[in-house]
Amino acid sequence: MSSWSGGVRGLSVFAEYFDDPAATAAAFRPDGAFRTGDTVRVMDDGTLRFADRAADILKVGGENVGAREVEDTMRGVAGVAGTVVVAAPDPMLDEIPVAFVVAASGASDALAHDVLAHCRASLADFKVPRRIHVVRASELPLNELGKVSRAELRRRLRAAGGALVPAVTADDTNGPR
Repeated sequence: MSSWSGGVRGLSVFAEYFDDPAATAAAFRPDGAFRTGDTVRVMDDGTLRFADRAADILKVGGENVGAREVEDTMRGVAGVAGTVVVAAPDPMLDEIPVAFVVAASGASDALAHDVLAHCRASLADFKVPRRIHVVRASELPLNELGKVSRAELRRRLRAAGGALVPAVTADDTNGPR
């Protein structure tokens, strides 16, 4: 199995690059393929499996952390209806993972602590979210396609100095370890 981050070709690939050489050079490879930002894995049988988006890879202390891996891990906790992980700025590590967790109906009041404990048991330390915000789905910003806007969540974190409150933090001693 190997990883690949490539591009796609076609006459209909993004008209907004027409007559804009700078945008075209940044978005297209020299062979004409559009840089999608998707990273896929080539499986042993030759099929492709989506791995992550390049924009969703966090740099935590020099290590690459895929947001999707952390989100998939958190989805294994009872009471989690949805998850989003984004990078927040950090003076020591460059970026740190911050999680937004949507609680399912009837979820435990200790959901953030449960998620943190599960992440600690399942992920390398540098991948564990440093802050976990339990939110209602309606509190998450959406983009034009109705998907959670990670860019807006990152902007909000930067504007708040990396910390939105309330949150359970990785150094929180009130919850399970």
